[in-house]
Amino acid sequence: MKIPQLHVGAGTAAGPLTIFPVWTSGRGRLGISTGLHADLAVSELAAGARVGQLTVRNNGKRAALLLEGELLEGGQQHRTCARDVLVGPGEALDIDAFCVEAGRWQAGQSLHRRQARRAPLNVRAELARAGSGTGRDSQSRIWERVRRFDAVRGPSATSSLPEHLDRFVDGVLHHPARTFPAPLEGQRGVVIGIGGQPLLLEVFATAALFQGHYRQLIEAVLLDAELLPPSARNAAPMPGQAARDFAAIAGTIDFGDFYSPGVGRHDPMHSRTISGKRGPVTGVGIAVARPDKDPDVVHVNYWNTTHPLMEAL
Repeated sequence: MKIPQLHVGAGTAAGPLTIFPVWTSGRGRLGISTGLHADLAVSELAAGARVGQLTVRNNGKRAALLLEGELLEGGQQHRTCARDVLVGPGEALDIDAFCVEAGRWQAGQSLHRRQARRAPLNVRAELARAGSGTGRDSQSRIWERVRRFDAVRGPSATSSLPEHLDRFVDGVLHHPARTFPAPLEGQRGVVIGIGGQPLLLEVFATAALFQGHYRQLIEAVLLDAELLPPSARNAAPMPGQAARDFAAIAGTIDFGDFYSPGVGRHDPMHSRTISGKRGPVTGVGIAVARPDKDPDVVHVNYWNTTHPLMEAL
């Protein structure tokens, strides 16, 4: 199982980022909601709050996609979703999560709010490490990555990643000079270059799924750029050939047979997490099989593990 053929468009410079639109040749409808269109309620576990788990209930009429790196804010402390999850209509699942607010554990607060916001790639890179099975003590590493924003943008009383994102969006991103390209017709993903090198290719099965997360993705990635040294922030835009070469490697990664023995699968939706690697590129995401149809890759992140922000994933 591979991602359908990828097509990379012309890049646009946005500060230290270069953003390239991506299209695929796959089918265009899946009947899955996501982002702010997904009617998902998030709470602490009924049996007692745990740092590493939350309960997600889908109150909508469609299956809902919750993304790796989505911020789940409030409750006893802010968390981020550990990996992609599909939740069936009316279904409740206990999901894995990581804390992104080391200095708060507020008893009695159960409900979380969803704004479909994303963690910066600096933090999501550690989630990818954890998902690949190569991470050790991933929670401590995530706290350390959040503290990097304390160092460059001023401290947060609780080392809160959402607080840093709030400050950045209100004080920097809404400045008129901060613009980024609007999604194009049929666009399903992006290649993001930072400091002149490709870092991430994120792609969805449909344009609607992609559009549900594009703005939040770019806001988070612009916050990542605050961690870069001046030489990287002032680097020339990434060449289009580098984006195409990165996509060409990503497109060769085979995620294996959907029904392979031993793979993790969420039975009500017939979904499973996927991962694969080719050279310096690692892919992590989720696929789904529907009745009488071939399996589809719903969402996948391809990471350039040699990029400085990844730190030897």
